Amino acid sequence: MRWKPFLPALLWLVAITFLSLSSNVPMPKIDFFSPDKLAHAGAYALLTALLALGVRKSKNSPLSRKNLFLIFCFAAGYGAFMEWVQGTYFPNRFFEYYDMLANASGALFAIVILNSGLFKRKN
Repeated sequence: MRWKPFLPALLWLVAITFLSLSSNVPMPKIDFFSPDKLAHAGAYALLTALLALGVRKSKNSPLSRKNLFLIFCFAAGYGAFMEWVQGTYFPNRFFEYYDMLANASGALFAIVILNSGLFKRKN
């Protein structure tokens, strides 16, 4: 498998990691439709889309449902992992279930859009 198709996803993953571990980000209210939660969902939707693009380009074929499921699991799992890292190792950061839910929701939103046929390659 080639790695170049995954470069955008890798760069975005680094950006998410940096922002997740930055201690200068203010704590938001726990409102699921707050700008913070929408930013979480958007960040993980973009990560999911970039990962899907990388898989599609590396295989040079449309994405299977199994691939989409694995991509979702990775993105949602990484979102949960980042929340755990924040709460465990960074004193000014907190573990938030609502952030994990927003991360997984964004990943799921991207998977639903990708699976809808809007982005399937036409031959």
